[in-house]
Amino acid sequence: MLVAAFLAATLLPTAAAQDPLELVPQESLLCWRGRPFAEADAGPASRPSAIATLLDVGSRIAGSPLRPREQIGIRLLEAFALAVHYPFALVLVDAQAKPTESGLGKRVDKLRIALIIRTDGKSEPFRKVIQKTVNELTDGGRATLARKTAANRPYEELREARLDECVAWGDIGDCFVITYGPDVWPLIASVAEGRTPNLAAEEWIRQAQGALKAAPLIEIIVAAGKARERLDPFVDGRATQFFKVWHADKVDRGYWALGFEGRALYCVASFRTGDQIVRRVYADPNIRDPRFLSTIPDSARYAIYRLPIATMLPRLFAGYYATQDAHDRERAQAQWDKIQQQYGFDAQRDLLDNLGDTIVLHNDPQHPLRLPLAFTSLMEIRREPQRVRDLVEKTCQAWGDWLANSEDAEGPGWARLERADDGVWSFQYGPVAGLAWIVTDRFIVTSWSPNALRAYLEKAGKAAGARPGEP
Repeated sequence: MLVAAFLAATLLPTAAAQDPLELVPQESLLCWRGRPFAEADAGPASRPSAIATLLDVGSRIAGSPLRPREQIGIRLLEAFALAVHYPFALVLVDAQAKPTESGLGKRVDKLRIALIIRTDGKSEPFRKVIQKTVNELTDGGRATLARKTAANRPYEELREARLDECVAWGDIGDCFVITYGPDVWPLIASVAEGRTPNLAAEEWIRQAQGALKAAPLIEIIVAAGKARERLDPFVDGRATQFFKVWHADKVDRGYWALGFEGRALYCVASFRTGDQIVRRVYADPNIRDPRFLSTIPDSARYAIYRLPIATMLPRLFAGYYATQDAHDRERAQAQWDKIQQQYGFDAQRDLLDNLGDTIVLHNDPQHPLRLPLAFTSLMEIRREPQRVRDLVEKTCQAWGDWLANSEDAEGPGWARLERADDGVWSFQYGPVAGLAWIVTDRFIVTSWSPNALRAYLEKAGKAAGARPGEP
């Protein structure tokens, strides 16, 4: 991996960073490094961005004027939607806290983020997004724009004076760098200069990358120990509790890589605790079990995960509630116990104990906007499918009743669950049909809409299992 090298600060740089990871500070809390799909289309510069359109329409529907922080957040999200078409790194550099004015507890004081995109000098799509932010904030007299220099590299900074919010941007070699938070852009420039260590230089990460058969599309690097150290003081130790749920409260660093070998996705991880490194395979492209391969359409990309579902699902919920305060956790547990008693089921006995250890994901049918999380999934049922189906019916009924009667509902029927005569459940938000699922005698099958789910089931036939009412 090429390491960016530069001359002294008084000279112009003679080498450009070829990899966004080489501009990421080594001590960052979290880094998501991505590459575009090889078969991606001509890219966002060739057509309007669907995400940008959705964000702009959503902002208008919201009605009331957005606050400066919300405006900045929307434009950063739009920039990220563009970035996925390029090699990029999204970095949480740091997060800090300070006591609240009341002296009760602490709040986030500094959130420092960087988006580093290798554009090879073609940064105009990103500059157009930033110009929207400049127009939105400066037109109201709420922000100032300044031209600055760091490590002999020019950049621009937009600062919202009242909230001390700032966005900065500029080119560093082949990369376009957008930052949020105080002094982040100068820090990235310092990394480019070689004064601050970069993440790509970490030997254990390079070893983990070297063990991969194919270049990853996504890499996630987490400084778990540093995150606990930073976050615990202002969340009452809940960061450590979150990692403890996953048996990772002693892990110093984590590295995940996802990529494709042919049509099949791999997902591997390396965890460093002190001098010890443990490697785990979550999605294996070499699985050849016909029970699962037969569920995958011939042209689809897919992943076959081998996970202990009976323990992973409870950890997902426990991980979420570990981030909440004790009162919220106790209230949620009491409510869950009440629901199980009211509807006559036991989630452990009726669901978890009957699930297998295999989850299949694939991208057929594809979402028209190619949204990355719009996939079809099949969760293995190992035994007693009727008991699993009954459990799903009861929990969906309970969820639907709660949506219909919740004080948080936004009007009658706005957010609701619906069950069709063919056994397909779906989540409806106003006129929009969202996630849909059904229980066959082999799998719990989900997709991104009821129509997408039915289209897949017709294509898969008996490979996906018998639906309710079928022999």
